Amino acid sequence: MNLKKRDILELQIEDLAFGGKGVAKHEGKVVFADGGLPGDTARVFIKKVKPNYCDGVADEIVSPSPHRISPVCKHFDICGGCKWQNYEYDMQLKYKAGQLEQNLIHIGGIDNPPVEPIIAARKTYFYRNKMEFSFHQDKNGELLLGMHHAGYFDRVFNIEKCHLQSELSNEIVKFVRDECYRLELPAYHIRNHEGLMRFLVVREGKFTDEVLVNIVTGGQFEGYEDRIIEIGRNLANKFTGINSLLWTINSRKANIAQTDQLPLMLKNGVIHGRDHIYEKLDNYRFRISADSFFQTNSYQAQVLYDTVIEFAEFSRSDNICDLYCGTGTIGIYVSGLVKSVTGIELVEAAVEDAKNNARINGVKNIKFIADKVENVVSELGAFDKLIIDPPRAGLHPKGLKGIMAMAPKVIVYVSCNPSTLARDIAELCREGYRLERATAIDMFPHTYHIESVVKLIRD
Repeated sequence: MNLKKRDILELQIEDLAFGGKGVAKHEGKVVFADGGLPGDTARVFIKKVKPNYCDGVADEIVSPSPHRISPVCKHFDICGGCKWQNYEYDMQLKYKAGQLEQNLIHIGGIDNPPVEPIIAARKTYFYRNKMEFSFHQDKNGELLLGMHHAGYFDRVFNIEKCHLQSELSNEIVKFVRDECYRLELPAYHIRNHEGLMRFLVVREGKFTDEVLVNIVTGGQFEGYEDRIIEIGRNLANKFTGINSLLWTINSRKANIAQTDQLPLMLKNGVIHGRDHIYEKLDNYRFRISADSFFQTNSYQAQVLYDTVIEFAEFSRSDNICDLYCGTGTIGIYVSGLVKSVTGIELVEAAVEDAKNNARINGVKNIKFIADKVENVVSELGAFDKLIIDPPRAGLHPKGLKGIMAMAPKVIVYVSCNPSTLARDIAELCREGYRLERATAIDMFPHTYHIESVVKLIRD
């Protein structure tokens, strides 16, 4: 049978792919079925036909997997967030661990990878310390505030309750939406790039109970200044636990909640409180501002960093290099166990945050360099052990060569993408390294995202 677009097939879902789609086969050809879970028998609508696979969607579940459960969120069917909330948590863990192992085998070329049991999340709901909610206009021009429809950048629905952050966050969203209605503030239109209200960002210190709220508008705010500030002040009066309440501006077309300017009538954009909050991991405090990068699951971040320490087996004589160090959290967290830490990070604002975090914690044996890893890694000199935490794309080829030339005895590689991790491990193993330990850590329950930590040693 020659498959065509719009064909409908009844298939048995056998596996889960990285990215969250169910995997089935039809006459030997792989069919990806969005919404399908292993154990389902589903009617799959074919959307794309490629030479080696087909892409489709599970339109109807004929016979559900015994591990399917009812999702707790009323928005599950339209939201693009927790795609596995309808799957038993133990099964989520099984497939995440399996995807790490399979990538190490098929991409990394390791016959029997030393994959240890996955580390489950301490909390499976209300675990995120940061959420970004989007404003948009419906077809009648009415303001919406919530999350994006799955698969659409230009469709937003009013959210009533998200189960990823906190009850306080949900209450803040409802309050701001009601205030925007009351004050007749127009929402930003994602396609037309017109309007005022763009994003609402809520950040929380899970170990400090501190809260930051950032109201992000577009650049067309003239005439609305007093009303925006009024919303902020009303928020601060309603929710007395807010430590930082900001108004920042994103006048660019890029649909991300990042600041490119601040309102002139407010110092540092502050409507109430200060321009930052603090989070704690173990004995270390980290300053978090509106645009700071910080692991979005504080509970599991501590588990992740403790795993790095366990794998690295640091000693007081170790000189450590921390590549892609971001705001310096891992380097600062391990600094008390080693002789010195050198962090490399491209984003200058992140390096400034890292320096501030080191100062806050009184860490003296750490320094940070603002540059591309691939530009400087070959000039850094010798280090005993290396920590790598690159973006999803993995290591730059030039950076990989520099690491090989550096030849540290131990590399601990932290990754959010098992396929690029496995690719880089294959290269390192060809140059004399051996994969000694590997584990997945579930940072994001009910999603397909996988965080991994591996240890490579030079024989």
